[in-house]
Amino acid sequence: MIQEYPNTMREFFQMFPDEKACLNYLIDIRWPTGFLCPMCNLASQPWFKSRNRLACPLCRHQVTMTANTIFEKTRTPLMTWFEVAWLVTTAKNGLSVKTLERTIGTSYHVAWMMLQRFRVAMVNSERTKLTGTVEVDETFLGGEEHGGKTRSRCRQGHRCDCH
Repeated sequence: MIQEYPNTMREFFQMFPDEKACLNYLIDIRWPTGFLCPMCNLASQPWFKSRNRLACPLCRHQVTMTANTIFEKTRTPLMTWFEVAWLVTTAKNGLSVKTLERTIGTSYHVAWMMLQRFRVAMVNSERTKLTGTVEVDETFLGGEEHGGKTRSRCRQGHRCDCH
C-alpha cells in the first residue's frame, strides 16, 4: 500500500532509509495491482534480477524498474533522486542547481541534469489557463516603475502617495 509522501526531512529518511525502500516504493507506484509484464501483458510475480531488473517468469522478458521514468539510464542512486524530488517539491522559492549541487554533494552537471528532468516531468503540455477563483501563496504583479514617484505605506497602512 502506498502511503503519503513525507512532509518533513525526518519523515523522508524514515520512509526511505535505503535503496531497497526506494525500489519497493517505485514498484508499488508503477504496478499498484501487481506486476504486469510489458511484453506478454500477463500478471505474475516477477523474479528480482541484478541491476534493478525484474523478469517475467512466464515469457522471461526483463524490464528495469526505472524504464520509462525520469530515473532511466542514470547511475545516480534512487535514494538521491527521491531526496531531490522532496527538495524540489518542498522548496518554497524554487531550487537552484548550485544549491542542489551543495546539498546533495554531487557535481554541477549531475545536479543540472536531475533538476532538468524534474522540470520537464512537471510540465503538463496540455494545460489550460486557470479559471475561476485562483489562490496563490505570495505573488508580485507588475514591476518597478522607473522615473515615477516612490510609493510607500501611509499612517493608515494603505499603499498611497499621501505623504
